Amino acid sequence: MRPRFWTDTLFARIFLLVGALLLASQLAVYWYFNVYQAERRAQFPAQNWAQILTLSEALGPAARARLAPTLARQGMEWRPASAMGGSPKLPAPLQNALQILHGLGWPEAEIRLDRRHNTLWLRASPESSHAIAMPLPRPAGPSPQWFKLSAILLLSLLGTFLIVRQLTRPLSRIIVGVVDARATETLPELPVAGPADVQRLAEKLNQALGEMHQLWKEREMVLLGVSHDLRTPLTRMRMLLEFLPADTEIREDLIANLREMDAILRQFLDYARSGQEEPSQALELASWLRDFVERQGSDIQLDLPAESELKAQLRPVGLARMLQNLTDNARRHGAPPILLRVRRTPTGWVFVVRDHGKGVPAAELEKMERPFAVAGRGGGTGLGLAIVRRLVQVQGGTLLFREAREGGLEVEIRLPDR
Repeated sequence: MRPRFWTDTLFARIFLLVGALLLASQLAVYWYFNVYQAERRAQFPAQNWAQILTLSEALGPAARARLAPTLARQGMEWRPASAMGGSPKLPAPLQNALQILHGLGWPEAEIRLDRRHNTLWLRASPESSHAIAMPLPRPAGPSPQWFKLSAILLLSLLGTFLIVRQLTRPLSRIIVGVVDARATETLPELPVAGPADVQRLAEKLNQALGEMHQLWKEREMVLLGVSHDLRTPLTRMRMLLEFLPADTEIREDLIANLREMDAILRQFLDYARSGQEEPSQALELASWLRDFVERQGSDIQLDLPAESELKAQLRPVGLARMLQNLTDNARRHGAPPILLRVRRTPTGWVFVVRDHGKGVPAAELEKMERPFAVAGRGGGTGLGLAIVRRLVQVQGGTLLFREAREGGLEVEIRLPDR
């Protein structure tokens, strides 16, 4: 799998596409105007130089001497050609101006740049006996080119972000609403906002979620009703069996079958009720877990953090049901010893239940938490892990199945501390 350097979301894709388009267009416009303006900036000094050379070559020595004080007030003066200094290597703007000057009727004109004395030298041709010295214009500050380019790029990216965020925010709200619908038993109303297509999507999703919620409620009521009604005749049958003679062979078999049926009905009731809310409570987790393990038997080993006290804000009834189902499942489908390991995370708690059986093939790990996925394998209805999944989902946690390194199955539950 190739590494991803960017989140593969609709927002990211639109941002990259629109951002690349805006950047490319802005860079093209920036390049065009800067080339155009560079030509114009070179045109102005070239015309001035052409006028100065025309005046210089048309005047004689006496006339130049009379005009010298006037030119000096502008920072220019006539000097012998032998006094020229500096380098003929010119920066791009001056080189462009020199090319334009050659096209204005002075093909042999020369320019030299003397940075040491901050002087620009201008001569009509290599044969001219005099040259014109003028001061270099002082830059007003650092070149604004990089500032302009950076501002253009930043504004383009900011504009892209605002545009894409405006387009994808309604979809993000819908996604959050759907996730909340899975994590809670209440039916949230997805926001109907944004473009018309997104509004129609939200309306259809609201309708579908409402129908699914109603179907789930009806299924829960049927399951609760059937399971509850069946327990009444089972209780009567159990009471009648108590009147049979104790030495009757069939009596113990019937009682064992009734107990198994009662356990199955209890699992159906637990599955139907596993979405009910329970308020969280402050627990001293270490002592609570020790009591839980003591009630389970000697085949469970508890591994706690080294801290003397483990203060937690959890739902004790739901936690007990989850751990009970996991340990029962480990006994039924795995092999002892069963390890219950607990550790603290920055956001909550991690509970790991591990057995030492044969494990589960990787292809079947994803099916483990589905209802009835392991029904008929080693006994049971296959609802234990489904109950755990629903309890974890209601409490905002995550459930993970994996094969242990030394063999067996590990089930990890992550619960927020709230």
